[in-house]
Amino acid sequence: SSTSSAAAAFAIATSASSNPRDVGVGAGAGGTGGAIGNLMSGIGSGGPKVAAGGGRCSVGGDSIAGLRGSCRDRNRRKESVMSTAATMRVLNVLRHWVSKHAQLLRLITKEEPEHAKVDLDVLLAPPMTPGKENIETLSALEIAEQMTYVDHQIFVSISSEEFLGQAWMKPDKTTKAAHILLMTKRFNEVSQLVVSEIIKRSNMNARIAAIEKWAAVADISRCLHNFNGVLQICAAFTNSAVFRLKKTWEKVSKTTKQTIEKLQNIVSSDGRFRNLRDALHRCDPPCIPYLGMYLTDLSFIEEGTPNFTDDGLLNFSKMRMQTPYKIELIPKVTNYLLDPSLLLDDEELYRMSLEIEPRTSRLSSATLSQLPSSAGQSSLSQTPPRS
Repeated sequence: SSTSSAAAAFAIATSASSNPRDVGVGAGAGGTGGAIGNLMSGIGSGGPKVAAGGGRCSVGGDSIAGLRGSCRDRNRRKESVMSTAATMRVLNVLRHWVSKHAQLLRLITKEEPEHAKVDLDVLLAPPMTPGKENIETLSALEIAEQMTYVDHQIFVSISSEEFLGQAWMKPDKTTKAAHILLMTKRFNEVSQLVVSEIIKRSNMNARIAAIEKWAAVADISRCLHNFNGVLQICAAFTNSAVFRLKKTWEKVSKTTKQTIEKLQNIVSSDGRFRNLRDALHRCDPPCIPYLGMYLTDLSFIEEGTPNFTDDGLLNFSKMRMQTPYKIELIPKVTNYLLDPSLLLDDEELYRMSLEIEPRTSRLSSATLSQLPSSAGQSSLSQTPPRS
């Protein structure tokens, strides 16, 4: 039955005022109760008897045998309503519990299908030939999900030993902290991809569309609890080659600017990533944190905290978020995200940025018009400052 019918059945079963009236003497002037009442008034002690109690009907005599079947059917319907309501309530509770704790059950039972293990060398291998996909042909949802898929596969591959002793900063870091370095490398590549996709578009409308598309990707990443992906894109927006494009940013929609501002506020480093820590604390797994935040914490602990406590006990901390994402791999999207031919180096990006919007003097024409003529000539004779 539907939710509404189950709710109605439960109300009938649990509310005394809503229960159907039991058949008995003087139940009413009309209907079955009235007929039985009239029958009882005209029959002596040896005639047919009608007794009501606890919702049960017992009728004596062959002349009213039909009423017995009616009472039996009514009791059966009432018991069915009560049973259905109770069953639906139990099932609803179980459904709610399972939906909330299914991930916890998988962690407790350590259920991990073999096919969930991914070979990172195969996954991260760049495509043999450049693909036809680009930021225009792919949806923001597809890009965000595949970014999350790749980031999560790297993240869950990091072993706890890689976090010990600042292994990612040691000379043998490529062997002792290989997956941390891979996570860092992937972060920089995605940021470079976002910057490249924006700067390569010489048309202003195309650049605005690229910025808005990547802002949507970042917001979807936030919904997927991929805060590493959010910071990858926000870092690209603050890259000097993109950030300096003031004319382009002026044309970006107000909604997109508000979205970017909200995301940058979440991943801001203010207060030791206070907002990001709060967001991680409130979200349910699976999630992907910004790894740099924890590396900074561990560096601080390593340098500012003794290896052993006053009692001679080892100071040890372990953080893992291994709940898997239910995201299927889409090769055409990952090929786009992993294509090195789309990445431009920083010098090339800044040179192209200058071609799009050349440097201008910090003093606007309106400001110059308000200055004395001698001061204005002096200012114009100087080399324009770098912007």
